[in-house]
Amino acid sequence: MAYRGKSLKALRETKLIRLQRIANETRIGLCYLEDLEEERFDRFPGEFYFQSFVKSYARSLDLDPDEIATDLQAAYEEWQGGGESPGEAISTPVDDGLFRRIAGYLWGAQEV
Repeated sequence: MAYRGKSLKALRETKLIRLQRIANETRIGLCYLEDLEEERFDRFPGEFYFQSFVKSYARSLDLDPDEIATDLQAAYEEWQGGGESPGEAISTPVDDGLFRRIAGYLWGAQEV
């Protein structure tokens, strides 16, 4: 099965696992997990973090991290290849992702 963000979200929901639980287990900000499930790749700080977050997310769902990483890497590469149209770039505020990442870091710091 080729996994994508939406299929992972559906699988997580069928297992009755809340996203907040995964955030607590993996120490990944909730906003990044939401972005992963919605395939909003532009909000990740880089490919290394994307791969790391994907593998941690997969482990928390008892899935094969390498298989999930391979499937989502294909989607990530599609996005890098020009998945965003010029109109989308204008309509999406650039600092929206920045503020969400900062909030995710702050939220993770409170749990320590």
